[in-house]
Amino acid sequence: MSRLRGATSRWVQSLVLPLCLALLAGPVAADKLYRWVDEKGQVHFGDKIPPQYAKQGRDELNKQGMVTRTVPHEPTAEDLERQRQQAELDQQAAQRRDHDRYLIQSFSSVADLQAAREERVSALDGRIALAQKAAVEIEKTLDDLRARAGSKPADAKLAAQIDSFENALVENLRLGKRLEAERIETERRYSADIERFKLLRAGKLKPGE
Repeated sequence: MSRLRGATSRWVQSLVLPLCLALLAGPVAADKLYRWVDEKGQVHFGDKIPPQYAKQGRDELNKQGMVTRTVPHEPTAEDLERQRQQAELDQQAAQRRDHDRYLIQSFSSVADLQAAREERVSALDGRIALAQKAAVEIEKTLDDLRARAGSKPADAKLAAQIDSFENALVENLRLGKRLEAERIETERRYSADIERFKLLRAGKLKPGE
């Protein structure tokens, strides 16, 4: 039955297209014929595209009814958003696959990953300690400078020194917070890598999944 319907559809189209060409033919036949489908799935032919269908896909036909060009529909805002989301997912999958390969190729055991984590965390702890020590030294210097200024307005040189050390203290405290946040993130990332490494090594997960 489906083959019969298909044959009937092709037979109808073979009659419709010549008829459309004949109807469009005037003193001079149209140079170009368009074929498009409306929102109800109905096929239309014409020498001009109605404005409401200008952005959707269509076929361009010559005088003999042969398709000379197929114009795809212009992407809608929804299409573009879907494309953007898919591109983002593809990029994430590629990054995950690259990272998985890095784990497999760079580490031979969980112990290697744990050692790398401890080394990285230890280095961050050292930088955090230095930042804390520097903050203490800066605060001591600030206390001395403020004591020299006393309750009276400081001279220009002393005021500039105080201002400089105050800015240095703020920057140093910000650095300490960034390093502490990096330490937390490093712990989290390595913990996730260790669990993923176990699954990859056990064959329970493929790179990129």
